Formats: sequence, C-alpha cells, structure tokens
Amino acid sequence: MKQLLDEDSFWAQGRSHDQLRRMLRGSDAVVTAWGRHEDSSGQPLQLVGFGRATSDGMFRGVLWDVVVTDSHRGQGIGRLVVRALLEAPALARTERVYLMTTRGRTFYRELGFKDVGSQNLLLIDQESTKSSG
Repeated sequence: MKQLLDEDSFWAQGRSHDQLRRMLRGSDAVVTAWGRHEDSSGQPLQLVGFGRATSDGMFRGVLWDVVVTDSHRGQGIGRLVVRALLEAPALARTERVYLMTTRGRTFYRELGFKDVGSQNLLLIDQESTKSSG
C-alpha cells in the first residue's frame, strides 16, 4: 500500500508504515483491488487500487485516499472501489457521503457526486499550528 500511495498519489506520498497502520485502524471501510501489470504475467498479484472511508454509520461518511495505479486507470477499477466503499456496512445507510478531490471532479460526478456550492471546505493544518505555537 505504501508503494501505491507513494507512486500513484500526490497527497499521500511519504506516509510511514506506522502512519498507514494507524490510518487503517481508524477507517470504517477499506477496499483493495488486486491485479497484475501487463508485463508481469506469472508474477504474484499486486495492489492496483485502494480506497477507505470513515463514517458515523448514519448521518455522514467521508471517502479518503481513492487511488488506482497509473497502469490500471481507465479500466473501471476506481469505480469498483468507490461503489464497494459506498456499499460497505459503515456507509450503506449513511445519509450523506462526502469527499475532497483536487483532480477527480469529473470522475466523481460520473458516479453521482455533486458539487455543493452552499458549503465551503475549511481546513486547519494542525502540524503547522503546533510548530508555530
């Protein structure tokens, strides 16, 4: 998973193994997709897609870290990961599911997500707050 996030995401690069373990423990749903790269027939399956979610199980859920290897994009893996997350018990009956994306707006719109003009994304960077105070 570390390799997938380091190589195929820009937001999750450099996370340590310990941070990834803690992240997974704090997730309510985790989905993985496994496959082979075109040039690796006969090789063991490799992680080619990943996504996770957190939720209160009733009112709100959030999708996080949905990523597919560059060599497997365009094959429907991302759609399968997102659908599996939305159907996971932690999210299946959740009233609203949110996500944040920098580059995937069109992809998520195709899956039924909508822009929410009445809401704003607000952020506090606790790492910089800790170091400056």
